[in-house]
Amino acid sequence: MSDSSHAARSITFQAISELRSEGYHTARVAGRSRLFDLIAWKGVEILFVVVRRTRSESITGYSDVVQDLSGCVQEKSVPGTVQFWLYRSNSWFRYLILPGGALPVKGRTA
Repeated sequence: MSDSSHAARSITFQAISELRSEGYHTARVAGRSRLFDLIAWKGVEILFVVVRRTRSESITGYSDVVQDLSGCVQEKSVPGTVQFWLYRSNSWFRYLILPGGALPVKGRTA
């Protein structure tokens, strides 16, 4: 997440809260060149999460990000699951990143 605005940080903390409510431990990743915003783990399950907030765009507006993440999955350079979370209209839209793109994994949650 290259945007370091208050809104961007706020949505990251909302994602942390969501993950913690599901029993995950979380760590926020800092730095402008980071690929992921959060790392979450529960037992042996590890999630690498990218979080974005939008007013109107769907995941298609983030095709460059999805393509970069898909490359990581294809190269097996991350030891866990990669997810892209989009916050729009007071709802989370979660996508599992696969070698060929993104697959919705969870419907609307708020």
